Amino acid sequence: MSTPAVVTPAAAQARARPSRVVDVALPVTALLYWAYTVATSGALFALLPTWWVGLDLVVGVLAAVALVWRHRHPVGLALALAPVGGLFLTAGLPALVSVFVVAVRARVWVALLATGVHLAIAVPYYLVVPVGGMTLPVWTVLMFMLYATALSLGLAVRSRRQVVDGLLASAERDRAEHEEQLRRARRDERTQIAREMHDVLAHRISLLSVHAGALEFRVRPGTDGRPGAPLTEEELRSAVTVIRESAHRALEELHDVLTVLHDEDGPGRGLEGAALGTARPAVDLPSLPALVAEVSASGQPVELRSEIDIAGPVGLRLQTQRTAYRVVQEGLTNARKHSPGAPVTVVLRRVDGPALEVEVRNTLPLGTTGSQIPGAGSGLAGLAERVGLEGGRLQHGVVDGDFRLRAVLPWRG
Repeated sequence: MSTPAVVTPAAAQARARPSRVVDVALPVTALLYWAYTVATSGALFALLPTWWVGLDLVVGVLAAVALVWRHRHPVGLALALAPVGGLFLTAGLPALVSVFVVAVRARVWVALLATGVHLAIAVPYYLVVPVGGMTLPVWTVLMFMLYATALSLGLAVRSRRQVVDGLLASAERDRAEHEEQLRRARRDERTQIAREMHDVLAHRISLLSVHAGALEFRVRPGTDGRPGAPLTEEELRSAVTVIRESAHRALEELHDVLTVLHDEDGPGRGLEGAALGTARPAVDLPSLPALVAEVSASGQPVELRSEIDIAGPVGLRLQTQRTAYRVVQEGLTNARKHSPGAPVTVVLRRVDGPALEVEVRNTLPLGTTGSQIPGAGSGLAGLAERVGLEGGRLQHGVVDGDFRLRAVLPWRG
């Protein structure tokens, strides 16, 4: 059984203008039909009482005007015009139009029922007023042809509207899905930007904090109220140089990220291009010794143990190297934040899978509890997401009194 077409707002707007034209044209056409019938049916009217002819003329006009309500009450109009169309000559066209409208707007079985009612009343009309030159079988066939044509045209228009409505609804769904994809893309891009900004800035800011804290400690008065030991010229120059270089590199790396955000068509397109191509310094495994040396120079002893050769071509795709680099960088950043000065061990090895295992361990200061150690911050959350996108897994927590950050990444060449 067919169901009424679901009209979308776009479909309703698309057909609104033609409907207004038809709203005027149909009643006018029905009135013209009424005038034509009056002018050409004098012989038939002569067979009818005068009062019936007058009633026929009035009903024909009312039936033509009633077509204005065909959209609001299609079934009611069709049933109301069934006896009118079957008994009054001037109402024949409005009756056919009502059947057409029901076929377009109502269920199929309702349209068939309305057509049957019209035929059941129109066919016996010949028995009351025999139409000159016709027999009952000819009249019956004529009525069936007229109403079948109206019904068929209505069903054809209905089918076409359903197809159009389906296409419009599909286009609307595609548009909504496209907008949702854009929203997801923007949300993912914002997440990636936040993660990239954290990776770029957290390392540098933590270095600045360490050296600024060291300067503050040296100039702060001790418990006896006396100032601390004055900084030597070499110590002061070294601290200022590290602070200046860290700030300069932070600005450079931030500039690289912002440049890529504004230049989507450049050679280093996207944030991945920023990290792999144009960003300074390089973010890959061969760059780890420089990262470790930089952190060690800030007063945080770091030992790098690599069971794979990271001096030359590693045989890993750049994205995997980049993720491994970020794991080490995040581990060192957290160590400086929560265990400044504590020894840190970085281990890289190839494990079964094959996979790359990256582990960063550092001792915890006395009195540190599980709620105080890193693990719930945005850095580790973003890192877990980054590792997950690579198909790997990230673990972090306290193991034998040390805080351990461990990532396992699929080995992909």
